[in-house]
Amino acid sequence: MEKMTLEGTNVKYIDYDWDCSPTGIILDEEFDSDKLGWKGGDVFKLININGRQILQKLDPVEQFAKGHKVNVQEK
Repeated sequence: MEKMTLEGTNVKYIDYDWDCSPTGIILDEEFDSDKLGWKGGDVFKLININGRQILQKLDPVEQFAKGHKVNVQEK
């Protein structure tokens, strides 16, 4: 079975309002994605490990291989 480890600090975000729909997720205004190193144009994939849903950021090589522009904010 695949084991997933995430770099960084494990933080529980309490009292955040996230709007989830079939087409996307709108993060809370107070959520600071810069602290995680996320930037416009980053691409994520949704994976399931042991029943847990995980958004995993694609590294630039995988992002390029899948046909996405690297480090370019898509509109």
